[in-house]
Amino acid sequence: MKPLMELMADFGSNMVDKSAFVLSVLVSVPEARTALVEEGGIPVLVEIIEVGSQRQKEIAVAVLLQICEDSVAYRTMVAREGAIPPLVALSQSVTSRAKQKAETLVELLRQPRSVNAAARSSDVSVEVSPQTQM
Repeated sequence: MKPLMELMADFGSNMVDKSAFVLSVLVSVPEARTALVEEGGIPVLVEIIEVGSQRQKEIAVAVLLQICEDSVAYRTMVAREGAIPPLVALSQSVTSRAKQKAETLVELLRQPRSVNAAARSSDVSVEVSPQTQM
């Protein structure tokens, strides 16, 4: 997976499209998704969404969507990498297929990432115990 990541990160080569496409096929296998994350693929894919060609961006979004669909941990990693702003921009400026994938991924990334986070965001009442009212 590492050589594939290196090819995708080399924007000076003509291999970004090809390596990203190969990756999009590989991530249908769970072990490949794990390897992608372990080899530092998320930052590379987010960078492609920020600065790649339209085709590269579409492939990168498809890969991120595939790895995020079933993994809260991967969603957290993608969101922390700063993917939401370029995804929102992408959803407003590309083909309908890429737009749909970008919008779907943004929705996934905006979902609460844990039960505790969901509880904290919905809990707006605060109880004050008698001991703390002094």
